[in-house]
Amino acid sequence: MKKVLVVMLLTVVCASMLFADAYKDTGKLIKQGLKDSNIQKIKELSLNLTADEKQSLYTWNKVSTVGPFLSNLFLGFGSGSTKQGDTLHGIIFLAGDVVFTGLIIYDVVKHGIDEFNHAVFHGDAAGEMTAAFVGLIGIAGLRIYQAIRPFIFARNYNGKLRDALNLDSASVAFLPVRTKDGMGLSLSARIPLD
Repeated sequence: MKKVLVVMLLTVVCASMLFADAYKDTGKLIKQGLKDSNIQKIKELSLNLTADEKQSLYTWNKVSTVGPFLSNLFLGFGSGSTKQGDTLHGIIFLAGDVVFTGLIIYDVVKHGIDEFNHAVFHGDAAGEMTAAFVGLIGIAGLRIYQAIRPFIFARNYNGKLRDALNLDSASVAFLPVRTKDGMGLSLSARIPLD
């Protein structure tokens, strides 16, 4: 019995050494980005990973939402989206905030800060401060979208990552267990029901 356990242990150790490269290679591909070419390679490599290794890769590489949300909401200029990896929307938000802020600055320089404050708080000079009002409304609308966008990006990215790692597929694993007679192996299976 002890010889069988030793042979099984050596087999597990050798197999884990062979599949350790798959774990590292999969991690490198994820860091390169979830492009279509990488997704297929990640799917192939993830077939050699255990459910725990897949979950570990997912946990380390999933995109969070709290930091980018707060950054986009309070700092603006696409800072949170860029930090999250959504560079396209980061650039769009940067350009939008620059344009709308430029409209406000233009009207403040043209008409003066006193007239701007009067127009904002009393609404008397609204006709003369059109660019500033467009800028304020634009910044408000863009800031709302900037606050929502990190959640949309994270849902899409994390969904692609789950799919690439085959996290929702069935998996089987052998687990060591202690019995009254000594040590043994237990078979564990995970089958998604959706």
